[in-house]
Amino acid sequence: MNIISKLNKPKYIILFLIGIIAVIIIVNILFIFSDRQHIVRKKIINNIEMAKGYVLINRQERKLYKIKIISPEEIDISRKLSLAGKLTYAASLVKNISLKYSGYIEKIYADRPGQEIKAFQPILEVYSPTVLDAENDFILAYENYLKIDNTEFKIGHFNYSKKIAKSFYNAARTRLVLMGISSRRINLLKNNLAAKTNIIIKSPAGGVLIKKFINSGSHFSVGQKLLTIANLNTLWMTIKIPEKFTAYIHRNRSVSAHFDDIHAEHKGFILSMYPFISAKQDTTKIIIAFNNNKRFLKPNMYGKITIKTPPVKMLAVPAKSVFKIDNKTAYVLINGGNGYFIPQKIITGKKYHNFYPVIKGLKKGEKFINSLKFLTHFKS
Repeated sequence: MNIISKLNKPKYIILFLIGIIAVIIIVNILFIFSDRQHIVRKKIINNIEMAKGYVLINRQERKLYKIKIISPEEIDISRKLSLAGKLTYAASLVKNISLKYSGYIEKIYADRPGQEIKAFQPILEVYSPTVLDAENDFILAYENYLKIDNTEFKIGHFNYSKKIAKSFYNAARTRLVLMGISSRRINLLKNNLAAKTNIIIKSPAGGVLIKKFINSGSHFSVGQKLLTIANLNTLWMTIKIPEKFTAYIHRNRSVSAHFDDIHAEHKGFILSMYPFISAKQDTTKIIIAFNNNKRFLKPNMYGKITIKTPPVKMLAVPAKSVFKIDNKTAYVLINGGNGYFIPQKIITGKKYHNFYPVIKGLKKGEKFINSLKFLTHFKS
């Protein structure tokens, strides 16, 4: 009897059907078990987000995904603060040329912006009727002082003497000094006994002509700004620093700045820090000084400065062991024993290399999973 003839009998047909049903049942059981495992792993995400329940990971799975139980580490964390700023003239090296008397511009020796100017170099020639009158008064007072001997005499109701003549002479001289007339010019007046018409104005310091506010032949008033001269050997940069970083800022601290325009790095130092915090922005300002003897840097050039904070020891966990919810909130899987792991909420700081500093939620010595990479296999 062949196999086909046997299968045609009811007995064998029933056994064949029972076998098929058994296979189907076994397959379904395996599928349900597999699907249950899939559902369990999908619930891991929800458990972590809701901070409820637990996660069961057996030994084989831990071996498969290279899962280890670790503790948080204490690492040195140092932050880099990068901010942009613009170069300006050093305020202490900017000279605005103005005079303490009025007059007229006769000649301008410094009339080209960018012109190099040396200290005590002639920059202007002016004529001032006010100065001319004061010089003539000085000459007259000085001549009277020389002529009068120690004898006291009376002119009308006024008693005149050598002592009084000297006081007039000193008053006339003080008037010239207060106008800004140099001692050298005053001595020339005494020697020649003749007032000079024009006055040569010399630069009080070396630098570069930044701006000219007058023209030849124009009238100027007392205190009017005529020229601006700046020394470019040192330039300043004013930048805003967040309040939380002010504890790391101190005078003379070295900082570096990168200038894209010249593709170069320059070192400077913190010259000063403003003594107050801006209430609106929670920032303060610092002034950084840069040596510019070689004149590579230019005013109004932008640069990026980097300030590194001193290292601070903090408890930290590997980034791959953290499930991030937002910028601060995250979860780790704490070891509960026997393959059970409990989601625990922690507060983290800004990522530092491959670690997250732990601000709250985890203690030294607590055990947790070293990697949550296996969760990505079960996300829908």
